[in-house]
Amino acid sequence: MTSTDGLCQIVVPDFPKTLDDFITLRDELAVTPEGGAVMMVLALAVYVADPKARFGHDALVIAADRSRLTPKSDGYKGWALTVRDQQHIMRQMASNPGAPRSYFVGTSPGDGYRLPEPPYRFELSRNLYSGDESEGRIKLFVATSGAARPRPVSVQRNNRGLWKALEWSSLTVGVEPPAAEMDDDL
Repeated sequence: MTSTDGLCQIVVPDFPKTLDDFITLRDELAVTPEGGAVMMVLALAVYVADPKARFGHDALVIAADRSRLTPKSDGYKGWALTVRDQQHIMRQMASNPGAPRSYFVGTSPGDGYRLPEPPYRFELSRNLYSGDESEGRIKLFVATSGAARPRPVSVQRNNRGLWKALEWSSLTVGVEPPAAEMDDDL
């Protein structure tokens, strides 16, 4: 993590390929509010990669604050996102699949939000109204290549000192559509 001029940059060595990779990365990054916010971005990206796969659903549970979870016997460790949150993410990601990738530094609508080569970078900032980290809850803003302004995400520290996403709906809203690839069949 690096910080300059109120901006914080989080570096992720590679995209998590398994749930164990995701948990290891969470344990490294989510010790800061910015790291917790990035874990939710990554969870959304994992989900979009294969919405029917268990990995994405489990990653979302791991990245979300406990208050956004509900007991579910076949969920991750007996937990799942609330039905409302699941439906919201499913709807938004179906119509905005590029949204999570727009938070990776180096992507753009012009290249279809294609991920750059790792390591991946994320830029986050705070403002005067972000809150006080010592109170265990803070609002951050994640830079995006798909909109004019960074998107807010609120995180909360859990009893083990890990920061989890408390409110992330702005991370799922529309971004500038990716450039359409022209089919030249001439």
